[in-house]
Amino acid sequence: MMNAYILISMQPGNSDKAIAEMRKIEHVEKISVVAGEFDIVIRVKVETLEELLEATNKIQMIQGVQKTTTQVIEKEIAL
Repeated sequence: MMNAYILISMQPGNSDKAIAEMRKIEHVEKISVVAGEFDIVIRVKVETLEELLEATNKIQMIQGVQKTTTQVIEKEIAL
């Protein structure tokens, strides 16, 4: 099992419709609207890199998505 964050830059005014589409994508665990360089951060849980690629491709096809950056989680530390 592998977890990753997909950081998304959006065109202004498209976030609500895009989030509705993102909710339908398999392997998406969490969607966060954030301030800063990116607009949305999605956490995905996949079995393989191929599944991660499929999820990323689906996100990139959503209207309003300008750019994605994927960060694979190597290690998480519980507090």
